[in-house]
Amino acid sequence: MDIREFQNHLWQLFRAIGQGLDGPLGTIVQAHGITMTQLRILMEVDHRSEMTVGELSQALGSAPANSSAMCKTLEKKGLVSRDRSPEDERIVLITLTPEGKRVLHLIEEDLSSKFDPVLEGYSPGEFEQIISGMEKLKEVVTSLQQAFQNSPGRR
Repeated sequence: MDIREFQNHLWQLFRAIGQGLDGPLGTIVQAHGITMTQLRILMEVDHRSEMTVGELSQALGSAPANSSAMCKTLEKKGLVSRDRSPEDERIVLITLTPEGKRVLHLIEEDLSSKFDPVLEGYSPGEFEQIISGMEKLKEVVTSLQQAFQNSPGRR
C-alpha cells in the first residue's frame, strides 16, 4: 500500500469509526440532557478532580473563551462548579458537582449496559491487538502533528 492509499483508507476509517460511535453514544448522552462536548468536559474534569479553564481548553483543543462558555453552560445545568482560585483570583477552577458526578455515572451505566454485551464477543487478544494498533496510530498522528508544527510557512 502506498502513502496515498494509506491516507485514503485512514480517512475512511476515521469517518466510519466516528459515525459508528457518535450515533449510539450521542443518543445516550443526549438522553441525559448534554452534548458530546459537554460529556468530554465532565470526563476530563472527573479524571483530574479539579482543573483550570486553561487546562481544560488545552485538553479539549479549544480556545479558552470557548471552554469558559461551555463551563458556564454546565454550571447553569448544575453539573460543574466554577470557583476562583484562592491563590490567584484570575484563575477559575472547575470541579464536578454531585449532580455532575451522578449524570456521568448514569451515562457510564447506560454505555455499559449497551456496549458490554457486544464487547464480550471479543477476546482479550483482540482487545490487545486493537490497543496496539491504536497506539501505533497515535504515534503516526503525533509525528504528523510535529511535522506540521515544524513546517515552514505555517501560520
